[in-house]
Amino acid sequence: MMRKQFFTTSLVAASLVAGLVACDNDKLTQVNVNPNQPEKVQSQTLFTNATLSAMGNLRGASFEHGLGSLWVQHYAEIQYAEADVNNPRGSTVEGLWNVLYSGSLQDYTQILNQSVGSPSILGPTLTMRAFLVEEMTDLWGDMPFTEASKGSANLTPKYDSQQVIYDSLFASLSQAAAITTGTGDVLLAADPVYGQTVGITAAAQAAKWVKLANSLHARAAMRLSNVDGGTKAKAELVKAFAGPVMTSNADNAFMTWPGGTITNPLCGNWTGCAGTRDDQRISKRFVDTLKVTGDPRLAKYAAPTSASTAAGATPCDSTYRGFPNGISEAGKATLPKNTCTGKTMGLADFSRPTLSIRSQTSPSYIMTYSEVLFIRAEAAQRGWIAGDAKSLYEQAITASMQQWGVAAADIATYLAKPGVVYNPATGLKQIAYEKWVSLFNLENEAYAEWRRLDYPVLKPGPNAITPTVPTRLPYPAVESSLNNENLTAASTAQGSVDISAKVWWDK
Repeated sequence: MMRKQFFTTSLVAASLVAGLVACDNDKLTQVNVNPNQPEKVQSQTLFTNATLSAMGNLRGASFEHGLGSLWVQHYAEIQYAEADVNNPRGSTVEGLWNVLYSGSLQDYTQILNQSVGSPSILGPTLTMRAFLVEEMTDLWGDMPFTEASKGSANLTPKYDSQQVIYDSLFASLSQAAAITTGTGDVLLAADPVYGQTVGITAAAQAAKWVKLANSLHARAAMRLSNVDGGTKAKAELVKAFAGPVMTSNADNAFMTWPGGTITNPLCGNWTGCAGTRDDQRISKRFVDTLKVTGDPRLAKYAAPTSASTAAGATPCDSTYRGFPNGISEAGKATLPKNTCTGKTMGLADFSRPTLSIRSQTSPSYIMTYSEVLFIRAEAAQRGWIAGDAKSLYEQAITASMQQWGVAAADIATYLAKPGVVYNPATGLKQIAYEKWVSLFNLENEAYAEWRRLDYPVLKPGPNAITPTVPTRLPYPAVESSLNNENLTAASTAQGSVDISAKVWWDK
């Protein structure tokens, strides 16, 4: 179904809030009410703004592309390489923590508090809150949750264990799938995920959200595959797959960016899209690996280097070239030279992502059908559900390639390659590798899955300050100042919260 490429006036934050209060001559005596700062904002408005904010931050240049994408080696920093040498700026970590807690998480909590009688609003809200919280806890481990988002009522919330948080996610997603029917108060155009589909009805919109809730449930379940022998993971997977999940790429969940003032958050990260920065390139590890396997998605992910398309290009100017991870500013002196010109390689010699990823209207994904199929394939490979792991694995690769517009003949050629053909003896590694490739542009998910499956084998770059790739984010310094007692308790409970320590499910 075709997505609209515009937002109605109700989706523009400034217009939203200003339009909530209309003139009412019968209430002129309420002089203590400020019409420009309404005490209660409509739930549809809050949902729009919370989701715009969540996706803008989670899939933005600072969070996903500035951290997880580097450590999973899909991207590399060509300038300002602190995070790529495993030393992320404290101000970046603190800023992300603050904006997620005070923004989207607060708004979703407010909707849940004020719309208890509107299940078709509650369902998508529970789903998006679960998505947001899972991404946060997968990066930080234990974190404030049950006592969070209470404003001045609790300025020092306790940290919940990641196990408790995951139990809550499962409960929320089960509830969301059960109550979302498309009746009563609904989101419709206020939904920036599915509500921008031309002609969509409330019932069809609700059905999409049910599929997403169950699919996210399956994602969260598989995250626990190495916990207690997978007992909890298997039980939750069976529960998730008992309901409807994504069945085609038409079910893919993504944020629709109309452009203009509401733009794909990656647009500004590269020149050519009103960007003021141009400091990232595709990772050398990623580009080289896809070249070796002859993966047709390389041309869908990576743009040709500027040097290869410029006048006077030489045979040494590769069409696709990745930048090495873990190169400091001083380390740039070790970059290879163009053997045709003798000049040290620079920005023009390395591939940016394609415009389909970084343009103003490029979508930001929450989850795809391909990921659901990879989860099914792994569950079948582990014997947790019925199904043919080989067939599901091939379907997952096919769905990923179709999502990116790869031709059918090229898909068939790739699936027939000896290293790609499914082998039950190495099936889990093959699934892990292909999932790593397919989750390009869902960098936090790729980072989480790499940590869970420990494959492919990734090593830090030559100027990295740690001997291994980071496996979690540090807590922000502000917590030491304002919530130190609870932070200390959480740190003690986890054993270590160093950047190289592991979160609870990462066994």
